[in-house]
Amino acid sequence: MTEHIRFYFDPTCPWAWQTAKWIREVEQVRDIQIDWRLFSLRLVNESIDDPLTDTSARSVPALRTLALVGREHGSDAIGRLYEAIGERIHDKDGDLSVDLLREALSASDLEPDLVDRAMADLSTAEDVRAQHREAVDTVQGFGVPTIVLESGRGIFGPVVSLAPTGEEAGQVWDHSRWLIEFDGFFELKRERDRKAGQAAAVA
Repeated sequence: MTEHIRFYFDPTCPWAWQTAKWIREVEQVRDIQIDWRLFSLRLVNESIDDPLTDTSARSVPALRTLALVGREHGSDAIGRLYEAIGERIHDKDGDLSVDLLREALSASDLEPDLVDRAMADLSTAEDVRAQHREAVDTVQGFGVPTIVLESGRGIFGPVVSLAPTGEEAGQVWDHSRWLIEFDGFFELKRERDRKAGQAAAVA
């Protein structure tokens, strides 16, 4: 039976991007379906009253556009647009501008003017805020990536510097899922000695 999972991301986070690439691989080798959900690192890190209305902020147009895409076209469309954005800003070091968003929308078979409509509609900020709160309220989410299983159990991570592929991706999922479901498990952590997208140096 297909397991539906929620994957919370902020499009600006390079670590969430690598984990998103991994979970897409998992979807090919394990019976899961991803519900793409939004999380705002600005809501966690900024002290201003409403960072989601700051139109000059790098992440705000992207998050609010993703919210409108989800409202009008569903989770799969969010996933397509996130992939198009991530390829441009994380894999190719592009600037997360409104022009890039329009380009990513077109590449995702979505209307380029969605970004303009999203920024003209304050309810898109509330949509982002609601999904963010959902992660905080249900699993005490504090960052991305955060994954929530059908059982309601969730975890921050796994954080990977380079996304595993194929059956290796599936094996990482099997172990991660077991830990998420294990009631007494809370944390594993080690220092990050490389940037997101980098493999370990081999001596």
